[in-house]
Amino acid sequence: MNLAVLLTLAAGFLYTLGYAIAKILTDALDPVQITFLRSVLVLAGWGLWLTRAAEPAGAVRRLVAPQRALDQRLAAAMLIFSTTIAVLGYSLVPVTEASALGFTAPIILVVLGALVLHEKVTPRRWVAIALGFAGMLVVVRPGGELFSWAAAVPVCGALTYALYQVMTRRIRGAANEWDATLQGALAGVVLLAPAMPWLWRAPAVADVALVVLYAAVQTAALLCIAGAVRRAEVSGLAPWHYSRIVFALGLDAVLFARLPGVWAIAGCGLIAAGGLVLAWPSRRPR
Repeated sequence: MNLAVLLTLAAGFLYTLGYAIAKILTDALDPVQITFLRSVLVLAGWGLWLTRAAEPAGAVRRLVAPQRALDQRLAAAMLIFSTTIAVLGYSLVPVTEASALGFTAPIILVVLGALVLHEKVTPRRWVAIALGFAGMLVVVRPGGELFSWAAAVPVCGALTYALYQVMTRRIRGAANEWDATLQGALAGVVLLAPAMPWLWRAPAVADVALVVLYAAVQTAALLCIAGAVRRAEVSGLAPWHYSRIVFALGLDAVLFARLPGVWAIAGCGLIAAGGLVLAWPSRRPR
């Protein structure tokens, strides 16, 4: 479980950094184009690795004819929807608020983990989730100017991201982290390529460099989260996703010169409390 938690925390930081980079990119490129280019770069990197692979034919076969192909491709399609919606959400609202709205995902994960995967949700997990969700509400403060139609976009991204994690856990016996990442890249190229003639914008050199950086960071995040959900129950990992709000606050300050206020700090305290409740060792029976 410790390794799964570390992978979840790493994924949280990398996801937030990646979407902050994507937010910068949306000034010049369409969100769909950004996801498409990331998918192309991942497949291109895999192609370079393939030239040195010990069994390239087997690697190609694993990509084009995977085990439980329908389940893997449905998960990959959900990943592409989630990524594209998330990039759009971060382009519409600040990083901290977009991350906070995305924290409906752990709540969804707990419910889906119980209903779909038949995981046992302990009272401690519910308390941790409740504290994290309360912290999210404190950061965003319902009734404020953020609650417009744009706020629904990160929530939709959270829903599709939660579904992707559940799907990934269900196929953990048939697909590893690299399988999930490569299937996602393949789905991104196949599903988004038809829209490129209408959405394509010629990127500048600086934009290309940012796309490469975004692809590397996002791919590392995907590998981390795929590794985490293969090693632990998604409902158990759910509260640790709230760490992203801390990363978002820091990136907002560093990249966008946007310092957190008192409400944001108070919300982070509640989020951290939720993580501590989950991490606190259980009392062993005597």
